[in-house]
Amino acid sequence: MKKKETISWSHYQTAIFDFIQNGQGNAVIEACAGSGKTSTLVKGLSFIDEDKKILLTAFNRDIVKVLTKKTKDFKNTNVTTLHGLGLQMLRYNFTNESLNLDEFKYRTFVSTNLKSLTSIDISQFSKSDYFHYIDNICKYIDFGRYYLAQTIEDLNHVEDRYEIDTIADEKSIAIQSMEWGKRNLDTIDYTDMVWLPNATMCNPHGLRYDWVFCDECQDLNKAQRELMLKCRKINTRMMMFGDAQQCLYSFAGSDPDSFNALKSLPNTISLPLSISYRCADNIVAYAKELVPTIEQNNDGRKGVVEEVSEIEEVKDGDMVLCRNNAPLMKIYNAFIKEGKKCFVMGKDIGNNLKRIVKNTKKEALGKDLKTDGVFVRLYNNLFETRDKIMLHSNIDIDTAMQSSIVSNKIDTIKALEVLSEGLKTSKELIDRISDIFSDRKKNGIALSTIHKAKGLEADRVFIACKSLMPSKSAKKDWEIRQEHNLMYVAYTRAKNLLGFLNEEDFSDFKENSSAEKKRLQSIELQVNKTLGKKTKYLSADTSYSSEIIKNAKKIVIPKSNTRTLNNNVKKIQIKPTLGGLFGTRISKKMI
Repeated sequence: MKKKETISWSHYQTAIFDFIQNGQGNAVIEACAGSGKTSTLVKGLSFIDEDKKILLTAFNRDIVKVLTKKTKDFKNTNVTTLHGLGLQMLRYNFTNESLNLDEFKYRTFVSTNLKSLTSIDISQFSKSDYFHYIDNICKYIDFGRYYLAQTIEDLNHVEDRYEIDTIADEKSIAIQSMEWGKRNLDTIDYTDMVWLPNATMCNPHGLRYDWVFCDECQDLNKAQRELMLKCRKINTRMMMFGDAQQCLYSFAGSDPDSFNALKSLPNTISLPLSISYRCADNIVAYAKELVPTIEQNNDGRKGVVEEVSEIEEVKDGDMVLCRNNAPLMKIYNAFIKEGKKCFVMGKDIGNNLKRIVKNTKKEALGKDLKTDGVFVRLYNNLFETRDKIMLHSNIDIDTAMQSSIVSNKIDTIKALEVLSEGLKTSKELIDRISDIFSDRKKNGIALSTIHKAKGLEADRVFIACKSLMPSKSAKKDWEIRQEHNLMYVAYTRAKNLLGFLNEEDFSDFKENSSAEKKRLQSIELQVNKTLGKKTKYLSADTSYSSEIIKNAKKIVIPKSNTRTLNNNVKKIQIKPTLGGLFGTRISKKMI
């Protein structure tokens, strides 16, 4: 016997159900934090006839597992990630290809074939410039695929958005590598799964649906969005759930305009889902300062917002969030010393930290910076990156230090410094990182960056280093929007208590403070002494301006367009597009 439904649905939810039953076309559901989005989505499926095929896409495999369990009674529903959907499509279209997973497919290709791909003499590169060059190429390949780039001009947009410090012809090599990737399908990486179905114009055999439901649609990149749209038939209807105010992954390739792009599809309306059932009234009121459309549920819970909470208040079952990693590592060490059980969310963050340590190729940590080791190399890379940004963007040292690239490197180094307490070797540090970071649910206090906490909740949530938001390194409009989204997501993880840990406990993590500037100046002097290097810049003084003037070149404005290429100038053969234009030869001067 079927259980009687006891849920009292809101007028927003019943409007969505009515649209599914009686409406026409598509809808974008603007679901605020804690609005019962998943329950609404699953209930919506029950209004669709059993003979209709339904596609339900989810952001990651963990959410797929949750939704698969909740939709087990709907036999007509295929629950998958968009990567899984793309892989299905590739297997249907390329039955004779192996399609084996190789996450280093493109890096290996570039490293192995660089001499035949490049138009410059790479033997002149320093070791650091060589690896920087390779990393740039791989960034262009990844972001180029996310944005379905086909030309160097398309990659100019990527260069500007993600502030890639291009050395030479990285964009040309990326375009060539993407063309190679289309033809070589023995191996694929994860991005290929969503890019190749678009780039090779796959036919969605057996993957066209009567209904398409999409969860977390605000975080789609262009390749994912176009892949999903491939699965439509003539009369397919789409229900796309998301929240533009919770878009957090633009830095990783998601399209910040994805939500609006879906809303602009023909015959598409927007429906609100504005009541937060997760957060108590006072917490909703606090979040309302950022997002005025979020509404209280009036279930009798008032909730508490503590502007100053002490770290001693945090107990088992609580969640501590921070924008950056380094403060979380400090909290972790403090809790371990006090005998409190805790863990850090984000296995992928841990893997990245381990990779950074391994890439220094140093056994000793050398925390005092007096001998060459992991931290000398990390700080040296930081200062070299800052110098390149200064010269590339024609800015002073203080401005360069505020860039998001430099800020992220500083946060990473500080996190590793805290984690390395009491250790001497890189192996010990890597082992400790493996022990700390996890994506499995454990008992104790959960520590997490705000990005990793998306979709999670706790009865009591504490925010560390509130002053880090919005970040001073956010300069572009989309970066500033992301910072406010981070604040909103952080506040709305709390059910009944939202507390802000005392800032005095984290004074050493303040951005661009005078004490921090002096600390980094002292470190730079010591690092250069250890490596036998001359220090170029320590402040926004005349030394930088002098170098800019010294290296400046006179600009000659031509009177008209003429063929003025010197016969002795080396010509570069650029393969500019993915669309079969590789026979075209373009010449330009070497600079």
